[in-house]
Amino acid sequence: MSRYEVRIVGYGGQGVITLSKMIINASSLYGNLAATQTEAYGSSARGGKCWAEVVIDLDKSVKSIDYPKAMQPYDFLVVLSEEAAKNVKPEHLKKDENTGYLIWDTSTIKTFRATKRIDKAIGIPIQKIAVEIFNKMVFGNSILFGVFTTLSRIFSEQSAIETIKKFVPSETINQNLEAFELGKQEAEKFISKLKEEKA
Repeated sequence: MSRYEVRIVGYGGQGVITLSKMIINASSLYGNLAATQTEAYGSSARGGKCWAEVVIDLDKSVKSIDYPKAMQPYDFLVVLSEEAAKNVKPEHLKKDENTGYLIWDTSTIKTFRATKRIDKAIGIPIQKIAVEIFNKMVFGNSILFGVFTTLSRIFSEQSAIETIKKFVPSETINQNLEAFELGKQEAEKFISKLKEEKA
């Protein structure tokens, strides 16, 4: 099956929706893949529960997505809040060689028990890095986008860069590209660690 299922969960204001839109933009507009995105907010846009899903068909001959909601098990799961982390189970992720990745923010989630039973769980202090290096939480999106681009390999790095240029204010492009590079580096370190564990 060529469907690639992505789910992003957290709170409003963490960039959940923006990250999903960046993924679909790079996949469809620059990667020429059929893709769709759905989203939902809780009672309040900022601070309330929030999730977004992206479904991408990796078969370039497919022109549309027949069912837009991401289905378990997911190929990729991004978790940004403690509350969302409580609901994650290992069976929510695929166990294929190149999928089944879980990214979580160690600066917003203190306890995430399921990660002990998930092989491809990568914890990064996204919010902490964004604030300490760039002085704004919003740069966390580009860090996460760098991680996703490198681990998923769905679209090219150039597609990701063009997407960032389209999504961020022109005066912050260089900082966002730097944040993207930081995310890439974190993902590359994680890939190296997985290879060492298999060796």
